[in-house]
Amino acid sequence: MRVKRTLVAGLVVLGAVSVAQAGWVIEENTVFTKPNGEARPAEPATMRISQGRIRLSQPSAVTVQDCVKGTFAIYVPDRNSYWSGTLDEYTAQIAAAGQDKGAKPSVPKIDVATLPKIEVKKTDDTAKIGGYDSVKYVILSNGTTFQEIWMTKAFNVNDDLKPDNYLECQRKMSVAMQGNAAGAFNALYRSPEYKELVASGFPMKTVVYHSAGSYTREVRSVSRADVPDSDFSIPAGAHKKSLNDLFGPPQ
Repeated sequence: MRVKRTLVAGLVVLGAVSVAQAGWVIEENTVFTKPNGEARPAEPATMRISQGRIRLSQPSAVTVQDCVKGTFAIYVPDRNSYWSGTLDEYTAQIAAAGQDKGAKPSVPKIDVATLPKIEVKKTDDTAKIGGYDSVKYVILSNGTTFQEIWMTKAFNVNDDLKPDNYLECQRKMSVAMQGNAAGAFNALYRSPEYKELVASGFPMKTVVYHSAGSYTREVRSVSRADVPDSDFSIPAGAHKKSLNDLFGPPQ
């Protein structure tokens, strides 16, 4: 059985106590577009942020990432099953899926010297997205457009999700990426320019370009909220699985 290779943001605190903590609730839509311009139907998603934790709820899966503890979990509602562990364990197991059977999982090494050059360019384009005035930035990877990010300076989530912690988590997640965009993602999360952009506000819309088309995430609404600890927990009664079993054929 093969592990699904899509990296998804998201840990899990396996606790029973539900204590509300100040945080954010962000409603968004995601759209995948094929190279021929054909777009799949938009999928709704909800992101909850509190105390360095990110929960992303999508129709097919829920992921929780703790950017302070360096842990990750993914829950598949249709199977009432989940996997959880450290970010290093996750990336090692994802990488091992492409190796010979029986190979010992290990975290892939990144040769920073071979990564593409990342440039962040501010444009004059503006738009109101999710109710907030936003400015378009273009991210170049070796001179080619890799991402478009529409940033608002009206608010940021830095008190609940420190940029350094967030970027460290993304660096750990990206080492297991494969495909043409893998190098660009690994370079992006190590870019001082990108770190400065992340800390300056909040991305209301992000478009990622790659060989398989593009991926667009657009925020519909943002609200301050008391996010309970239970939102970062796996539902009681869920079954823990290996990553292979979690994404493999039903047993």
